[in-house]
Amino acid sequence: MNTQVELLNEKEKREINNCYILGRLADDFDYDYIPPLGVERKSVTKSHKNENTNVFYLQSLSEEPKAFSQRLGKDEKECYVSFDDRNGRYLQSIKYFEQTDKIKFLREHLEGKLILFKPKLNVRNGGDIPYHYNFEIVFVFDDKFEANHYIAVPQVKKGMPAVRFEKALMERTPIQLSDYPTSMEIPEFILCDGYLYYIPMQDILETSHQNSITYYAKRPKDILKLPINELSNFWDQLKATYREIGFISDLYASSLRDTFNLVGKPITDQEQPIKKEEKIQTNSQALEQKVEQELTEVDFIARLKYFAQKEDLVYREEEALVNFHTALKTCDIAVLGGMSGTGKTQLALQYARALGLKEGENLLVVPISPSYTEPADILGYLNHQMGLFMESETGLVSFLERASGEPDELFMVLFDEMNLGQVEHYFSPFISLLEMPREQRMLRLFSKDAVCHNRKFKKGIPIRDNVLFVGTANFDETTKDFSNRMLDRMNVIFLEKLSFGEAFFEKESSYNEVQRGNKDITRKLYRETWKSKGFHLEETEVALLDRLHEDLRGVDAQIGVSFRVAKGIGNYIENIPEDQDGNPFITRKTAFDYQIKQRILTKIRGHREQIQELVGTFEGGVYQQGLIARRLLEERSGEDEFKSSLDFLEQKAKELTRNGYAL
Repeated sequence: MNTQVELLNEKEKREINNCYILGRLADDFDYDYIPPLGVERKSVTKSHKNENTNVFYLQSLSEEPKAFSQRLGKDEKECYVSFDDRNGRYLQSIKYFEQTDKIKFLREHLEGKLILFKPKLNVRNGGDIPYHYNFEIVFVFDDKFEANHYIAVPQVKKGMPAVRFEKALMERTPIQLSDYPTSMEIPEFILCDGYLYYIPMQDILETSHQNSITYYAKRPKDILKLPINELSNFWDQLKATYREIGFISDLYASSLRDTFNLVGKPITDQEQPIKKEEKIQTNSQALEQKVEQELTEVDFIARLKYFAQKEDLVYREEEALVNFHTALKTCDIAVLGGMSGTGKTQLALQYARALGLKEGENLLVVPISPSYTEPADILGYLNHQMGLFMESETGLVSFLERASGEPDELFMVLFDEMNLGQVEHYFSPFISLLEMPREQRMLRLFSKDAVCHNRKFKKGIPIRDNVLFVGTANFDETTKDFSNRMLDRMNVIFLEKLSFGEAFFEKESSYNEVQRGNKDITRKLYRETWKSKGFHLEETEVALLDRLHEDLRGVDAQIGVSFRVAKGIGNYIENIPEDQDGNPFITRKTAFDYQIKQRILTKIRGHREQIQELVGTFEGGVYQQGLIARRLLEERSGEDEFKSSLDFLEQKAKELTRNGYAL
């Protein structure tokens, strides 16, 4: 053991506490490596300080943070220790504290299984070893540990296309591995968008000094790649998958090294992709677009990201902003959902700012009140005695009238806290309008036979496609449900913010990405230049939508996958923005996953008796998949497919188990 121990600062300890290690329950015969904290030197036993507390030990099976051996002199066989009251969150989920014989229960639950945990360093008073090596259980997998050593395989943030990942590597720009901090050794394998990347030498990548999850390529020409479908049983060999990390045995890793050395392809050997515009445009169209498009969609996305990051609006799913933009570009209305404090309203305002919209001119914010129960609350009403239309204090009618008179300019209405009121009632005129072809959308404020001296309102107000409708919504007991009819016509995008540390670096790293002019965006640019009029679904996607429709209708005849939803999904996928090289910002598989979650799964809500068959249950810390999750698992070709949808279903199951209903 290294006798020169170098203490860690608080920042280093925090980063180590966010690492993931794969382990197993220690063996009772590992006597020399089990600290004497229990009444017996066993893997699970009573604490000798408190007979009401149990202590248990884990042995690592994967690499540990490099500081453990290099600076703290930790022996890799030395066990991690924790007391049951220090792992209350996980143990509560498996009903540990309700057991009579807790030691037997815990041993049976952990023995022989792969255990994912985070190391927790706590200062030790006295002795040569400065820290206690504690742990927090993240998940216990049913996979049996069949090897003495496993290698971590981190995944690039979900939604990143392989071509964009490779471009970042070759240009030596930052890449992020959100579940593999730089406190670990340089990863040997990285997973991204159906490809496995092999980094044969540690010095091929270097770590960022600013952020704990960021890496750069020093020698990109030495990085090799292969499609996952060309690797023997990769998904079967990938164990203990959690968020953006999984593990493979040392034996399988050895066979992968041999395969890469024989047939691996350097990432620098690739053809330049053909941009979508180049495939479909004539020269005259391209010339016309060049004059019009002073701000490209790529520049707009960079501008939006910049504005959002200045307000600390950075989200767990890296492509959340692109998802929102694409949803709003291709759908009549988009709703931003999520827990309070995720910045839903602020994101909508920053989106309007990126479009060049200003409140009081072409941006209207309508705060929704719980008292709103009919259209008059947001529009106004006709005073029959006076023959005058009395506009609501929201100012929505005047705003829409102004928008109809400037059809070449963009306008946006933001319904803040949209489902505080009864959406189906106060928003009903717009729901009806959204069913009509765009050229026939006329908002009538009163009967055409009524007497009204406001002549400008007599014929109604045309609702053109230059008006964007955005809503924000919370989903709790204080809000009203969206009807299925409403959900059929909109995307509901759920936002999840990054940690404060990750958010800080995202803001810092992208600060200078966009200073490319302040030209406002016109309706033609937004609705025509940036948008494809066609839509296309692949045969396998159509087949899955059909099966999901049958599954949903088999349980509840009121929900399913309508033709409108299917067409909307195809429209969304066809309109994913592309970068300067013609590479989509979101992979097709990820886009399809987002749409299943945002257009279909949002309709699943209700009491246990209504939806348990569809979403499943969450008992004893284990998710038992329902009909929809099993369907998605059957259809996917890799562990990274349908991740957002499966996570959403699991969360629904947790709500159902906890509350007896899910919103």
